[in-house]
Amino acid sequence: MFSSLYETGDGFHPIKVMYTGTDALKEGEGLCYDADYTSAVDGEAATDPCLKRTCRAERGSATNNMRFAGVVVSNYDANPHGMMVEVYPPGSMAYVLAGVNTVLPVGAVAGTILTCSVADADSGRFSLAGYSGRGTAQALETDAGVVKFTTLSGTAAAAYAASVTTITDTGIGTASAVGDRVVVLGGADVTTGGDVTTGELATEGIYAITAIPSADTVQIATDIGDVQISCYVLDDAEHTILAYLQEGPESGLQEFITPQDAVAVSGMTGGVSFLAGGYTMTADSTYTLADGVEPGIRKAFAGLGAITTGNYVITVTSGIQRDGTSALNTATFDAANEFISLVWEGSFGTVNAGYWKADHGAGYAAA
Repeated sequence: MFSSLYETGDGFHPIKVMYTGTDALKEGEGLCYDADYTSAVDGEAATDPCLKRTCRAERGSATNNMRFAGVVVSNYDANPHGMMVEVYPPGSMAYVLAGVNTVLPVGAVAGTILTCSVADADSGRFSLAGYSGRGTAQALETDAGVVKFTTLSGTAAAAYAASVTTITDTGIGTASAVGDRVVVLGGADVTTGGDVTTGELATEGIYAITAIPSADTVQIATDIGDVQISCYVLDDAEHTILAYLQEGPESGLQEFITPQDAVAVSGMTGGVSFLAGGYTMTADSTYTLADGVEPGIRKAFAGLGAITTGNYVITVTSGIQRDGTSALNTATFDAANEFISLVWEGSFGTVNAGYWKADHGAGYAAA
């Protein structure tokens, strides 16, 4: 009885949701609400007051990232019909599935902030920090063994030959062990173009390390392309971290996108879009940031690696620079540590007009 009270009565407050996917779930993964649910079979149209929209959950994506539901309480086996699962909602304590090493906040040490990812490679895992709010967690546990090696700037090179892919970066072999897992977030070799017919994009995913040939190399059994990649190496065992799930506005979660030579590459609405780099483009990659539809939505773009020759150019449909008066028409990125953080000011009541206000930033070129 006392154990039960300790686990669920103080800081852990699970709720039940209907998971609509058919795959297995891991303890600590984040889910989002399917708030736009409709079904011809169930007779539920957009004009119906369907209560299922408040309790149906799905994996996070670029289309539901503004509707964070909570963190899965325990492991669940795959079910072809979907299943009821328990999640810890924002405002609760939880054990989150980690993708970064964590530090407990002590004194002046702030501790580690983790935001749920919707990237293809590690969707549902809490890794790179994004905005505060729903979908972001404050670590309440120190764990230095979650990640063995991290290289997000695109310096790691992948090359496929003789049925294995060798990944090369300084120290990756020394830090890793056979059985650990490489999480390939993105990357490309776009020196001859960045689309699937003339260039090559990294195949994102999680891959077990099968061999370690040297201090600077590891091998996996899957062809992910001959590409520069952004990746991190997870321990062979999953690490769940005690954390507090923040409340407040939607963080919008975080994603990882790969700019491509002369290709329009979109970012999700709201949240943080991290940009791959470490390769050469011969022409700009582009994205048009549409006007917001909800007051106060926060949106950020952050470069993690250098992009040579070409750039990632964001056209802002309606924007104001940080000085509060100059128009923000474009924001251009080509290096690591460049970022822009924007807030949508507008869409109040029947007034649909507004603008993206550059709240903060560094390094990017504004025009």
